[in-house]
Amino acid sequence: MGIHEDVSLRHAMKHAGTPAVRTRWNWLRWTRWPFTSLVIGVAALAVTLDVVTAWAGISFGSLGRVPLSPAMPLGLLFAWMIGLNRLGFDRANRRAWREFLVIGGGVMVYAFVSYATKVGGWDEATGLLLAALGEELVYRLAVIVVVGAAITRMLGRDWCNASEWGLAPGLAALVIGSLVFSALPGHIAQMSDALTALPFASLGMVLGYAVLRTGALVPATIVHALLNIVTLSVLAGHMSVAARNALSAAALFALVTGTIVAGLRLGVLRRMPVEVDLTAPVRVEPTA
Repeated sequence: MGIHEDVSLRHAMKHAGTPAVRTRWNWLRWTRWPFTSLVIGVAALAVTLDVVTAWAGISFGSLGRVPLSPAMPLGLLFAWMIGLNRLGFDRANRRAWREFLVIGGGVMVYAFVSYATKVGGWDEATGLLLAALGEELVYRLAVIVVVGAAITRMLGRDWCNASEWGLAPGLAALVIGSLVFSALPGHIAQMSDALTALPFASLGMVLGYAVLRTGALVPATIVHALLNIVTLSVLAGHMSVAARNALSAAALFALVTGTIVAGLRLGVLRRMPVEVDLTAPVRVEPTA
């Protein structure tokens, strides 16, 4: 349709009293996580304990070369207090993520077995999986809950459920969570300048976004564990950097795509009507 036909149509609709409505895709809310002051307190304690013990070099021991965080029991307690069904173990969320769980889970199991048999042994492979789960519980769940609830409360809104936070507190929680994650000593040791911190912060944002939008913790844990395994495989000389980068990019792309599909299936990502102002002037570009 040319610009003159578009102007004529707008003019006709305006005088006919017909509203012009378009649609666009909108996320309606963050996931539904209910909180109490006690739940927030447990989350804050888990974050503090994990950060302090990571920097102090304190652990429950190790599996292979992977230390076990003393914050893991608190992270599991925190997840139980929120409710496992609200963290993606309900039927609706399992169905929403079904393709990702089958394919991504299969890839992760293959990588796990390959690492255990060819690189670091079964103990170390298990340690990488538990480390991924522990960091997801703390930095994609506990940090986000504490920061998001605190900012929402300061704004005078209902902070007791993530679905009521609004956009700004959720985004702020994701940013702060990714920065705290990036500042862990194991990650800083891999950085040479500010630019090399970007992959860790970006990873934290992508993983956190998937969790906060859909509530599902398992998909992010699968991707995180897979990235742990391929990174140590490269360091051990059993995988090329190019293969690691390709696999990492594919895993993150799959997670982002899975988040969109899950959002559609869960009904939190929908087409919403947007009214068009028919009284606004139309800019007509001169033709050559």
